[in-house]
Parts: sequence; structure tokens; C-alpha cells
Amino acid sequence: MNNKRITILIPDECENALSYYTARSLKAAKDEFKIYILTSSTRNSTNSSWLNFYKNSWYIDNLFFSEKTFGSIDYLADCLKTIKDNNIDLIFAASELGFTFVSQFRNQLLELCRLIALPSQTALHTAFNKFDFSIFLDTHGLPAPKTALLKDFKTEQFNFPILLKPIYGSGGKNIKKINNSSELKLNTEIESNILNNSYIIQEYINGFDIDCNVLCQKGKILTQTIQIPLGAAQNFSPKVDKLQFVHDPIVLDLVQRMMGKFEWSGVAHLDLRYSDQTGQLYVIEINPRFWQSLLGSLVAGVNFPYYLYLLSTGSEVELVDYQDKYYAKISRFVKDLLHGSLDCRLNDTNLKYLLTDPLATLFYGIETFLKRK
Repeated sequence: MNNKRITILIPDECENALSYYTARSLKAAKDEFKIYILTSSTRNSTNSSWLNFYKNSWYIDNLFFSEKTFGSIDYLADCLKTIKDNNIDLIFAASELGFTFVSQFRNQLLELCRLIALPSQTALHTAFNKFDFSIFLDTHGLPAPKTALLKDFKTEQFNFPILLKPIYGSGGKNIKKINNSSELKLNTEIESNILNNSYIIQEYINGFDIDCNVLCQKGKILTQTIQIPLGAAQNFSPKVDKLQFVHDPIVLDLVQRMMGKFEWSGVAHLDLRYSDQTGQLYVIEINPRFWQSLLGSLVAGVNFPYYLYLLSTGSEVELVDYQDKYYAKISRFVKDLLHGSLDCRLNDTNLKYLLTDPLATLFYGIETFLKRK
């Protein structure tokens, strides 16, 4: 890649901020990157707040549209045409669907350009499937909550409370806490999902969450950040408005053992949990994609997308350690300031990213406000 400006294409559904955070991180390292996104008009409408955000962002050099279903063979054809027409150097991914697409069609894409470093297709499938992931952890003797398919669940094998989780999904969506057997029987969602094997039952661990973000090469962690989420969770959807970055050798050791068993390459975000009762650390989930707190990692000193770019292009990766510090979104910073509980510097918030992309921020803010009216 000898081009003065490296062109990067991100296939993305444009339904969240992950590709944007990825683009901001890449351009924080090298402003000369050209970032293109190929989305699907079948997943978006002109009223989509995030789609309009991407349209108005100064950090997205071009937004292309495919009229085909995202991830389909026809979408792949549009993606290959976009690569050829725009001399794309590297295919990136950011979201869950983006990583699924790039991994599934890696051979076809590699015929035209480079790809980001990826885990094997088998490892990626195991990571996305919560039941298969639980079997993987058990097989390798890695600490994890007891898990069973909903259709195989036996009350006597679990202590309440338990969690009802969809096998596929992320961001805590559709997870329910079940406190007793009566509540289990009354839950109508359970009744409708027994036959199609779409849910698991998982032991609930009383304790606190701790997350680990990694970049790996063939199972070896090259760099990582460990963070404690301090925002109040909305049901089981994590609220990442405030984080504390810490160093925790117990977390790092467990994550390294797990990624080594996977022989993982690329990035991943891991949800872990310390038990209040025993102090035991458990692996809860793995998300084989970038994460909502990606800008927090950048503030802490680790630019994961840029390091992934270096790894993927065969460049030397000069990795640095991260800082133990707090990161907060500006809304949380103001709230803490007003309540006299401020422990984060203004420079360690997302304010600078909002101010340096004013048009996208303004339109997104107006749309979000109007939708709440």
C-alpha cells in the first residue's frame, strides 16, 4: 500500500455509532485515511437518526448505498463493485453484522483487497452463539455461569434468580431476570420460544461487571484495556456514560487463556463479572466486534482500530500501555459536576469529538429531541 491516502471501506448497517467511532479512531491516528461506508437502504430510511448522522459527518468521506439486503450475495456484489470502482485498499468492519459479513465472504473480498485480521469462521460462530460459547468455556475449564438451552432447562439444576437470554444478540437486548419458578411459568415469552431453541437459561452471578477489550494475533493478546462500567444499566443494556480504566492481572490472565484457546486474531470485547460471594471471576460473554466505549479506549491511550490496521497490513505495531483513569460522556461529566462527585477531567470526555464534528452532532441532537416530543 504505497498510496498517499489509504482508502478503507466499512460495510455497515449504519444503525449505531460503531463505524463512526472506528472512523474517528483511525483519523485520530492518520487524518489522510479516506473512510468509505457501504450501507443498505433496506435497513434504513431517510428518517434514521444514525443514517443522517453518517451523512453529515465530516469524518466519513463517502457514504454508498446498496439497494440489496445487508449481508446477502447481492449486497456482496455491490460491495465488490464499490471496491473496484474506488480502489479500496482495506476492508474494515465495526458492528456485529459487519464482522459477520466480512468473515463469511472473506475469500471473495481478499481477491480484490486486504482484510482486517479476523478470527477463524468457527471461532466467530462460537463467539456469536451464546450456548456454543458456554460449551467452549466448559470444555476448556474456564470459569463461566452454568448455562442450558431453554428446552432442556430443569428447575432443580439451577438456583434462582436466573437469566433468560437469546442465543444470538448483543447489548443486553431481550435479557430477563427470572426470580422464581412461578415467574418462570408466567413468562409468556418463554412459552413462545421453547420450540425454536432461540433462548438459553443462565445462572445469575451476584457481583459487579468488569470488561476487557483486546487486540490479538493468533491467540496472543497484543494490547488491551480493562474497564469498570460506572453507568447505571438500563435493564441489561450497559450504559457506558462513565468508565474507570484499571489494570487487573486476574482479568488479563483469564482473558489471555481464553483467547489462546480460541487462537483469536483481531479485536474483541469481553464481559466478565466478579462474584460478591466468592470473589471468583467469570466470563459472561464475548462480543467479536468493536464496542460502544471505543472512544474511551482512545482517551485511555489505546487506539484499537489503528493498531488493527497496522496488524492487518503487516506494519510494525508499536503498542503502548493504557492509563488508569476515568472517562465520561459530557452529559455524565456535567451531572457529576452538579452533584459534586466529579472525578474525571474535561479533556477525558467525548466533548472534543462532538465539537469537531458539529454538523452531524447538531442534526443528530435535533432529531433525537424531536423524536422524544
